[in-house]
Amino acid sequence: MKLTRKINSRISALILAASAGTVALTPQTSAQQQPAPELQQLNAIEVLVNDEPISSFDINQRLRLVIAISGGVRTQEEFLQVREQVIQSMVDEKLQMQEAAEVELEIPDEQLEQFFARRAQGVGQEPEQFADALTSIGSSKETMKKQMEAEIAWSQLVQGRLGAFVSVSDEEVEAFIQRIYDNRGKFEYRLGEIVLLSQSPEQSAAVEANAGQLVEQINAGAQFGQIAQQLSASSTAAVGGDLGWVTIDDLDETYSQQVQDSEVGAVLGPIRTPGGFIILAVSDRRRILTVDPLDTQIQLSQIFLPADQIESGLDQFMAVVEPLRSKSTSCEAVPGLAAEAGASPRVEISPLRLRDLNAAYRERVENLQAGETTSVLEDEDGQRVLVVCAVRAPQVQEPDFDEVYNQLEQQRLSMMARRYLRDIRRDAIVDYR
Repeated sequence: MKLTRKINSRISALILAASAGTVALTPQTSAQQQPAPELQQLNAIEVLVNDEPISSFDINQRLRLVIAISGGVRTQEEFLQVREQVIQSMVDEKLQMQEAAEVELEIPDEQLEQFFARRAQGVGQEPEQFADALTSIGSSKETMKKQMEAEIAWSQLVQGRLGAFVSVSDEEVEAFIQRIYDNRGKFEYRLGEIVLLSQSPEQSAAVEANAGQLVEQINAGAQFGQIAQQLSASSTAAVGGDLGWVTIDDLDETYSQQVQDSEVGAVLGPIRTPGGFIILAVSDRRRILTVDPLDTQIQLSQIFLPADQIESGLDQFMAVVEPLRSKSTSCEAVPGLAAEAGASPRVEISPLRLRDLNAAYRERVENLQAGETTSVLEDEDGQRVLVVCAVRAPQVQEPDFDEVYNQLEQQRLSMMARRYLRDIRRDAIVDYR
């Protein structure tokens, strides 16, 4: 049983998985992957991007990471499709770093380490664990840091070069806010995107096949957010492809009806677009300016017995947690109870909404009050009880002028960034060896 729906983010010790059933990068997980065709470790130059090389070693390091995240490949054809997409992503990153170098934009290693730590936290691991996991699948921490460096540098470059040209008027913001009020009660959708570009008509069939393979892998449990970070050509890649909340009117008519007809948790695509293909994940749905019980804020603590301690420690654990159902328990008391139960010392869980929990867990806590405890919940990673610390009823969040302004500004900046990268690609000299 997974603790969250497929496209929610991991949260604290409950490990709420982002965008799909979590594929944690661990030696055990990597051993379960479908074996990929053998990757050569030769450091031969495979691509020259404006005379700067991308080596087979660099490509293979990234490829191992993408294959691990996406759940493995089944055939030689799938392997070659993924490899081609990885190469295209690395070409884009090389172009982005070249543009950054022109203005002497450098990203300090301290900042990269901070971003790496956040990425590790996103999969429920400490930075050292995450680095070891990357090594165990044949990739490396440095490979991921290079990718993050391109993400950060490109974001800063786009903001610096194009930000001054983005104009949003007060009238546009007010019109947008009025549209929100006009749509009161209608659905809006939380979407994620993976954008795959096709450089030519000849390349289109291969890109479409790769996109179809990614959809299958996401539906099988691969993390949507991590695949977006690795392969998506959109500026939203830096945030795992998250598009935020959008209405049907905000969407391209090419796929707006598909989104409207879909259920929460659906993965749509591949959908052909003018520049390639897009994959969409429908992570949530709510009614605009309407109170939704699923938006109830809840603070939880847990007493958690890891799976590898169940055989030796279950009796002690049950002796402590079973009586909690019949009495009120303060969250201040949970650390002491966890110690008494021989459980994990990690008891705190970040505040979340009911909608962030998967249906099975939500059913256990949605009717509980502060101080009440669930029955024992059995999961793949162990057994736990959840203690409700606080509950806050949902409230309608009125549109904020500054937030709407920033949203419109970022939308336009993202569009300009896509055009900027397209222009750079057009002018680049890319030599595939």
